[in-house]
Amino acid sequence: MLKKLMPLLLVSMLLYACSDFEKSDNGELDGLWQLTTVDTLATGHSADVRGLGIFWAVQADLLEIRDAEYANVFFRFLHEGNSLTLYSPVADSRPSSDRIVADEQELYRFGLNNLTDTLQVLELKKNKMTLQSERLRMHFRKY
Repeated sequence: MLKKLMPLLLVSMLLYACSDFEKSDNGELDGLWQLTTVDTLATGHSADVRGLGIFWAVQADLLEIRDAEYANVFFRFLHEGNSLTLYSPVADSRPSSDRIVADEQELYRFGLNNLTDTLQVLELKKNKMTLQSERLRMHFRKY
């Protein structure tokens, strides 16, 4: 009898262990996004930036922005309606301890203007996202 119940018990334990303990209500925002195109609002110029390897990873209330050349930066964020506010940036310095980002210029390469930045969500679908800052419109595709 115990041999018959063991697989059921094991499956039940695995399902419980894999369940979401931290629920996220981010909807389509959760996931891994690649920055593909950036439009400069002042000039109307558009650039294909896929080669830069900039990715946004979103889960719960944490956003990680990373690229191929620099350390990752983590943000807390608030997503309400058509607004996405990023705040409290922390640079991931694996060889040493992480550090709070104090200079907004470190964020310019990611299309962000300020240490706390609010972006307008123009489009958010299953595999496509468009965000707009004061200077830029950023287009993403989801992996």
